[in-house]
Amino acid sequence: MRKRTSLKYALYILSLWLLFISLFIMSYDKNLFVSFSRYLYNKDTILFLSKITPKNIVFISSFVMIIAGFLIFFYLLFSFNSGWSVACTVSEVKNESHEHLEFLTTYVMPLVFTDVNSKRTMLNLLIMIVAIGMIYVKTNRFYSNPSLALLGFRIYRAKINDRGIKEFVIICHGDIDNGSTIKYIKLDNNTCLAKITQ
Repeated sequence: MRKRTSLKYALYILSLWLLFISLFIMSYDKNLFVSFSRYLYNKDTILFLSKITPKNIVFISSFVMIIAGFLIFFYLLFSFNSGWSVACTVSEVKNESHEHLEFLTTYVMPLVFTDVNSKRTMLNLLIMIVAIGMIYVKTNRFYSNPSLALLGFRIYRAKINDRGIKEFVIICHGDIDNGSTIKYIKLDNNTCLAKITQ
């Protein structure tokens, strides 16, 4: 259970990858690099920290989260090399890929235009990102991930015929139709990652 929750939070960070890139660009400040080069020369930590602005904090944090997004993506890529189910067929397939766009327009886009120059707006941005993340995980909407959409993943709701029939939200790289054969890995009791075998 703890591993599944960690995976959901990891997918949430990945879903905000576009936001972090936008904030990284908006908060760029060449004075940060000037201050850092002076710090390397003088080794005056107090002076360096006094030059740090809210914009610099957003810039550094965004850079860290962009790197984290890359690491999460590669972790997901290599962690699913095994553990797939036997080949199963799907039925009653419904395309739910609009979930990606809804998450992007509802949660990500309003934060893109946040003013990053003041402590108040920086704190507000942090609170919103944490709050949205908690909602995202607790409501199991972690599959609504625009970053995965950019990588060619689609969302479907379908019934999987595997020792009985159960409906799942399926995250898949490619198109699924009624009668498609897939292998899957459960992410939670209602959601799975699938690959097409036929």
